[in-house]
Parts: sequence; C-alpha cells; structure tokens
Amino acid sequence: MDRRDFLKSTGAAAAAATAATATATNSLAAPAAIKGLRELHLAMPWQEGCAGPADWARRLGQNIAAMSDGRYRIVLEFGVADGLAGVREGAADLYFGGAHNLAQAPRGLAYFAGLPGDRGVSPQHLQTWISVGGGQALWDDLGGDIGIKPLLAAHTGAHSYLLAAERIETMSALAGRKAQVHGLARDVARGLGLDPVSLPPGQLADAMQRGEVLAAECGGAIVSYALGLPSVAPYSAGASINRHGTALFLGIRRSLWNSLGVDEQAMFTAAAAGEFQLSLAEEDAHRLLLHPEAPAERTWPLAGELAHAIRRVADAVVAHTAGSDPQTRRISDSFAAFRRAAVGGDAALA
Repeated sequence: MDRRDFLKSTGAAAAAATAATATATNSLAAPAAIKGLRELHLAMPWQEGCAGPADWARRLGQNIAAMSDGRYRIVLEFGVADGLAGVREGAADLYFGGAHNLAQAPRGLAYFAGLPGDRGVSPQHLQTWISVGGGQALWDDLGGDIGIKPLLAAHTGAHSYLLAAERIETMSALAGRKAQVHGLARDVARGLGLDPVSLPPGQLADAMQRGEVLAAECGGAIVSYALGLPSVAPYSAGASINRHGTALFLGIRRSLWNSLGVDEQAMFTAAAAGEFQLSLAEEDAHRLLLHPEAPAERTWPLAGELAHAIRRVADAVVAHTAGSDPQTRRISDSFAAFRRAAVGGDAALA
C-alpha cells in the first residue's frame, strides 16, 4: 500500500469494519422512528477526518448505536480543546481522548494513560491491570472526583515516536527548544532541557514547518502520520519518552452513567473494550508501512545518550508523582505491585 493512500485507506477500513453498524445507525437513528431515542454529544480534540483517533471515536459511536438497537445516537464534536471540562460542565456527555494533559487533571490519571521511560507497561498489560488487577476501581474513584466514569477505549500503539524537524547533535542543543509532548512526558522533557508545549493537534504540523517546534511525540505511526508529522519532521530522535504509547479513554459524565441500567452500562463497557482492541490491531497493521526504520542519517547521533537521560529523568518524575497525594500513592502502589507480578524486574515506582 502506498503511504499516500493511508488517510483514504484507513477511513475505508474503518467504514468497512463498521458498515453494518453504520447502516443500522442510519436506519434506526431518526428521532421520529425511535421511541425514547437518546442523543449524546461526544467531545474530542482531533479535527474531523483525522485518521486514527477520529475514526476510532466514530466507530465507537456507531457501535454504541448498533448495540443499543438505535436507542442511542452519538454526535461527534471535533476540535474541542478541553472536552473533559465540557463533560464536567454539562456541555458534552462523553469525552474521547487523553486526560493526563488537560487543565486541572489529577496527576494520578497518568498511570491510566501510560507512564514515561521504563516505568510504563505494554498496552496489553495496562488493560490487564485496569480490567482485572484493581486498576478500574482506583480509576473510578479518581474519575468520581472530576465527575466522570472512565473506560479504556483506544491506544496509540505499543511503540511511540519522537520525531524532529532537524538533526540535533548534542544534548546541550536541546536547551530551550520546544517539543510537543503530553502528560508526565512534559516533566521529563523539562528535565532534558526542552520547553514542552501542547498545541491543538491540527496546528502542530504547521508550527513544526515554521520552525516554532523542534520535536513532537504524539503516539504511534497512525497518529503521527495522520497529523502530518513525517513530512515536516523527517528526523527520528532514536528514543521516545512515552515508549509504550498512550491509552485513550471514554469519559462518561458520572450523572449520566449513574442513570444507566446495568445492561446499558455493560453495553458502553463492551463497546469501549472492543474499540481498544481494534485500535491496537490497526496500529499493528500499519506501523511498519507508515513508519519504517529511520536510516542512520535521519537519526539523531545522540540517541543512546538521550535514551539513558530519558530513563533517569522519567524515574525521578514518576517517583515524585507517586508521592503527590494519598490517592495517587494508592494508584502507584497498585500499579507497582501488578508490574512486579506481570513484568518482573525492578518495578518500584517510588
């Protein structure tokens, strides 16, 4: 497959994967035809047509509509800067995306999105901890504080890429340069001398092309390609901060969740879990096509030194985060115990 056809092909694949769902949604979603139709608004930071995240959200909404026999219609709201705040304030019912990088988000959310450096775990291990290792109960408690019910709903993939607009020869050359990163990776970036920024996804490629941002780490191959990064950031840092990728979640307004019947709660949970697996499968299918290994001349020569620095700084950042408050400490203890049991080795996070 030609990479130039990626945006079209992934959109077509998403459409094919949910063709029956879309048909059911379109035929059943007319308010006049359905008694008790419930329309829910889902906010996300990505623009319409952004392959990957926007496709995942659309498919999730279609599957919820189909699984409910058309009783629910999910209306997508694109390009919402802080959709989680919109859910809390009642402007939206659902949020799809990350939360650890949003304004006033609790630090403990980072454990459910993915920790930086060597402190994180694979997407499969993250799902295991959340679903059967005690993570969901802790996440529910944390979500309750900000008025949401969180469900794991997608993942950018097991590999994350730190891409750059120019070649960097030394660690000192990173000082003061801007990098687009999220969550605890922002603290790690500061420890490396970088100046972290959080631009809206649709503005990132232009900012890098203008030379305003040196580097960006937005997840795996699909997200990076969909945002147009390979064309404006042809260099690979050779190391990444969130090396295991980032999980996305479905945030349901807590009052809405509490109003649902047990069967409806199970429906939302199943739809989110299914989309988590599909997003990982799509990333696996496209990764090598969209992000072949960078040649030596396009890889920063300081890659080894950078990887060591990321590990060192990430360990300190996670340890500091773990002690930030009692709730985060409980989350950290649970995560560390699971990591020791499932992964082995030095899993101490504090």
